[in-house]
Amino acid sequence: MKKRLLIVLLIILLTLAYTIASTYAVIINVKSESGVNEIINKITIKDLLTGDDNEYNETYYDVKNTLDITEEEMNILINSKELDKKLQIVLNKIVDYKINKNINSKLTSDEIYNMIKEATNNDNTIPYYLKKKVLENSKIYSDDINDFLYDLEVSVKEA
Repeated sequence: MKKRLLIVLLIILLTLAYTIASTYAVIINVKSESGVNEIINKITIKDLLTGDDNEYNETYYDVKNTLDITEEEMNILINSKELDKKLQIVLNKIVDYKINKNINSKLTSDEIYNMIKEATNNDNTIPYYLKKKVLENSKIYSDDINDFLYDLEVSVKEA
């Protein structure tokens, strides 16, 4: 009986570990040279929504289900150049905050929401109804979005 309980507990722990690892598979790799930090791996929205196996992760399905949209509509958001430009700004802020301990670089939830709003409104490939869903939900979940982004791991490689 104890063996069976131990096996069940081990399976649960392994499942939890796999879920956590596949959800947070993105690492911001930074090259540090003479006090200047540079992100060396381009991270896109798709990277945040897929695992190492290039399969959609739990975050992808959370976003898709929360917005109540199709895969085609998700692809529009994933491929948004405007949203991706803002993501690059956010990633640089995260690096400055985490590596340089620059508290002025930490974006607030409202600042991240405003970046999402600006990018979404400026992207002509996103239909109006989808923009509305993105903006309404981004406002509601702005703290969660902020937490998700600032939970990304930053790895420094000295040059």
